[in-house]
Amino acid sequence: MSARVRFALAGLAIVASLVISLAVARAGVEMSTGIRYAYDVGALDTCSSKAKAALAAYLQNVTEKTPGSGEFQAYGKPDSSGQTTAGAIVRCAAVGKGFVVTFTCAVQKPGSFFDADALCLNIAHNFSGKTETALATPTPLPSGCSTTNLVGTWVSDNDSKLILTMDVSGGLTDPDGVSGNWYLVGKTVTLTYYGNKTMTLSADGKHINGSGAAYTRKC
Repeated sequence: MSARVRFALAGLAIVASLVISLAVARAGVEMSTGIRYAYDVGALDTCSSKAKAALAAYLQNVTEKTPGSGEFQAYGKPDSSGQTTAGAIVRCAAVGKGFVVTFTCAVQKPGSFFDADALCLNIAHNFSGKTETALATPTPLPSGCSTTNLVGTWVSDNDSKLILTMDVSGGLTDPDGVSGNWYLVGKTVTLTYYGNKTMTLSADGKHINGSGAAYTRKC
């Protein structure tokens, strides 16, 4: 079997491994393959050390799939549900007096804030000493009693059991799963929840009232 065929088969196994690790019913998996460096002269140990360092720069828990295999894998930090949304494998193989190294990455979509190509390119550039580009990171969720949004938990002033959770996208839900929407322009609130209500946000961002309803934000 030729070296090219062996690498092709190994690549398929790598892709399958990452897909199995990241694939979940509610999401798809975006793959990146094809980055390959060939060095005419170089020790395999050098490749292994650089592969581990490159993976560790962007992911965590770097391990060699099988001792002596030259195939190193790592995954992103688990999210609040215990799932990881990114993974990569760097594979080193001796060829003549040098080595060949390949890079395969996968990210969960939706879930990951960066794509698989960006992750793989940065890992490959870290390995080779080329310029790396900062990966996208999540925008921090608004917190506190902001006067520019209604994000947070709101309790009815008339019924402490009536709690509205308002999210950053303008949606809201109550404890029974009933959903609605909110919209804020200046201090004027349009609340869609069992009908439309026009309300006013207080100067401290803590209260909204109007149309026969009133809520206080926990913050």
